[in-house]
Amino acid sequence: MKSTERKFNLLDILFFSIPGVLSFALLWIVLTEENFFLFKENSLKFLKDNSYSIELSQEWVSLKDLPNGAEEVLISTEDKRFYSHKGYSPFDIHSVLISNLIFNKKLRGASTITQQLARTLFLNREMSFRRKLHEIHIAVAMERTMHKKEILEYYLNSVYWGKGFHGIYYASKYHYGKPANKLNLQEFTHLVNILKHPDSKFNRM
Repeated sequence: MKSTERKFNLLDILFFSIPGVLSFALLWIVLTEENFFLFKENSLKFLKDNSYSIELSQEWVSLKDLPNGAEEVLISTEDKRFYSHKGYSPFDIHSVLISNLIFNKKLRGASTITQQLARTLFLNREMSFRRKLHEIHIAVAMERTMHKKEILEYYLNSVYWGKGFHGIYYASKYHYGKPANKLNLQEFTHLVNILKHPDSKFNRM
């Protein structure tokens, strides 16, 4: 009986203290962040730590060149609250963190489009609390420096689409044999659905 009570008390502590600590860390990031990006021809520089992004795609696809409805498809699939958040979702992060702690899983999930872009450009895929905070740090800076549509465009041209390809231009050429500006909405929707499991064997057309 005593063992059960200790277990219950530990869960109470996790539920109430961890979200509080995380909230404090996120608040510190938001209040102290500035515009910290230098835009270069083929990369971005995060001035806070002088780190450079991966090389940007030479075959850049503009958001306006995609079929009508493409933006809505991307947001509804990847980040429904994209236009209402400031780069991260505290509620989703708290939920995933608690779930990961209780079920002893690696820290994963709850990443907005902006966080995914930050991770793709500047970070590795290590699953840790520290790396997640760094990801949010960069995402907040992006939201303060770039317009939302600009973030979407960088996202489409930078994230991993499977088969070794980064950027929608190469994904479109691989799956449909044509540039992204020639895609119809159904084809674009299929490509966006690939993003959740980019290297799945079922993604090949």
